[in-house]
Amino acid sequence: MHAGLAAGAALAAIPVLLHLFMRPTPKHVVFPALRLIRERQKRSKKKMRIKNWLLLAARMLLLALMALALARPRLHSQTPLGDDSVPTAMGLVFDTSLSMSYKQNDKTLLDQAKERALELIDRVPDSSLIFAADSASPASKAGRSPASARQWIKELTVRAVNRPLNVAMGEVYEAVLECDRPRREVYVLSDLAKTSWDVSRPAEGLDKVAKAAEKPGGKVATVVLRLGPAAAERQNVSIDEIAIPSGVASTGDPVEVRGLVRSHGAKPASRIVEFHLDGVKKGQKPVEVPAGGQVEVQFLTPPRLKEGEVHRAELRVVGAPDPLAFDDVRFLSFQARPPLKVLIASDLDVDAEFVALALDPDPGASRAYQVERARASELAAKYRDTLKDFAAVFLLDVRELDPTAWGLLNAYVHEGGGLVVGAGPRCLAENYNGPIPAQLLPAQLDAPVATAPKTATFGQVADVTHPLFGRYAEEIDPQLAVMPVYKYWRLKTAEAGRTLMTFADGAPALVERTFQGARAGRVLLWTTPLARRPRRSDPAAWNELPNLSYWVFPVVMNLTVPYLAGSTGEKLVFEAGDDVTLSMAPGAASDVRIIGPDGKTAEAATPPPPGEPLRIAAPQFLGHWTVVATGPGDAKKTLGFSLNPTVDESTFSELEKTDLDALLGKDGYALAVDDKTFNRVTDLIRVGHEIFPWIMFLILILVTAENYLANTFYKEPTGGPAPGPSPDAAQAAA
Repeated sequence: MHAGLAAGAALAAIPVLLHLFMRPTPKHVVFPALRLIRERQKRSKKKMRIKNWLLLAARMLLLALMALALARPRLHSQTPLGDDSVPTAMGLVFDTSLSMSYKQNDKTLLDQAKERALELIDRVPDSSLIFAADSASPASKAGRSPASARQWIKELTVRAVNRPLNVAMGEVYEAVLECDRPRREVYVLSDLAKTSWDVSRPAEGLDKVAKAAEKPGGKVATVVLRLGPAAAERQNVSIDEIAIPSGVASTGDPVEVRGLVRSHGAKPASRIVEFHLDGVKKGQKPVEVPAGGQVEVQFLTPPRLKEGEVHRAELRVVGAPDPLAFDDVRFLSFQARPPLKVLIASDLDVDAEFVALALDPDPGASRAYQVERARASELAAKYRDTLKDFAAVFLLDVRELDPTAWGLLNAYVHEGGGLVVGAGPRCLAENYNGPIPAQLLPAQLDAPVATAPKTATFGQVADVTHPLFGRYAEEIDPQLAVMPVYKYWRLKTAEAGRTLMTFADGAPALVERTFQGARAGRVLLWTTPLARRPRRSDPAAWNELPNLSYWVFPVVMNLTVPYLAGSTGEKLVFEAGDDVTLSMAPGAASDVRIIGPDGKTAEAATPPPPGEPLRIAAPQFLGHWTVVATGPGDAKKTLGFSLNPTVDESTFSELEKTDLDALLGKDGYALAVDDKTFNRVTDLIRVGHEIFPWIMFLILILVTAENYLANTFYKEPTGGPAPGPSPDAAQAAA
């Protein structure tokens, strides 16, 4: 570290000089009677000469080690001896995901990351270049000066939308490798949450780093600093969900809002959940959440919500300090509208019973759907002029329809209506395969098929991204795998439709056909009835789909109607990172203003073409957003949506050592889990292993040895003075 001080090793020559210039000249004494003493003196001088050289060597080595200790030598250092201020190309990669807002000792993890980064910059000379990037925005290839980097770091904030740190590291590696500074370092400052990484692939740029390491001086040192406590030590209470169970808010009745409160960590939590609607607190409830468990809460809105207006609801957790604040509130936007009208046509009451109960189980309560039943034979006569008022029509195990009824349904669908056909034992294939039904149905019926014993179940959802199944696709498949199916209709061809669900033998269970127009019309064909019989011996017992032991049937039915009605496109709640799509008014908009959750930040957006939805790319800020569209005649329409964090940000899952090895290479990084380890790792990378303690240990041994040798060599014999050098000579040698 201090090459100038290493020159002090030359002081090892001092004992030699003292020995040469200060040794006394022996006095000649003529004493013939002492011949025997002279002989013994010659022998003693030979021994003493060896002892003097040993003592001289020990003293010379002692001085050399003292000088070397003052120079502070290091082993395996990237810094040349004497260069304690080497210009550095330093890369800093900051994790700015929401989990970095976790507080520890009244400081967020991002604040701690900033402190560590500023300390690193303080230890490099001003001629260094800093290449900094965060997980939310790309890095700049133009390096920053230390002063500029300090200012950039101080302005960092957590962001709701981030890219994987793999990408940010690749950008920083590239910039550092292109820099001409002799020392190259990259530091990753993160809490190591899995949500911040793409664990399926290595960090970008590792191949370039490995190639550069083959050249002299091309090595790039990588240090990963894990901030905050380990996953098992974290405590947090979050709201993981807020929703309207039916997905629809009806006017005139209170709307139920449900939430899910979760405790993360090894301790139970006592909290208060507040319910806010349109900026006003409407109620609160105390909750006791078990350790690692969850509790559901329900609130009711006031009745007679304004129709067509976007209402904003919030659930907030209060009552105790929480180290992670962003998940203490969750947002919901919804519009109130009248219940959707649904028509169920069947030949038998029992065939309509199960769908009606799934959609409208309690007509006296708040209703998402208004169900009306009818005989198939009266469909054309009774609903010729009013069929367009229904959001969906169910045709359940109807034997046959006359051409007028088929024509009515055909016109209804082509004008944007939604039809569900449940094919059962009563259906006549020749009637369903006629010329008018062929223009409507997604496939033709062939013949009923009895399932084999080993394949007597539903199969799986064929299209997990379909809005009909939504986020329940993964949960639906396990239930389908145990749901008995005894018979179904084999289809002839399904070229006009696409299969959404299959049976275990691969045959289609649910097929869809879509008709494009000003408003899309859709037909869903079930190849087995949407009803069941309690006795297996009944010829009409074809499946157990509506069995109350399974929740699939009511969930799918409640998702079917809004999908057919087109209201699934009116999604108003999104998660961070999603692109927002909002339905606009039928006319053209001349101006669109997007207002952020703070109510102040407004941004102009390009109006979409008439009839097209407005698309907003991945909004950044959590909360309620407002969109104001100005149409012809300065008519304004106010839209809105809510943006929530992903649940994964709250359920903290930390990278394992094996994950880091796969991401960065087993020997390609150094991991630090606290400040002490971080400083030690940084010192090791920059100046290597310091051997000062070992030198001091050797000095201690030499001092002890020198003292022992001096006392032993010049010790007077117990029987009298031993012949040898005079005291003056001994003193000179010392």
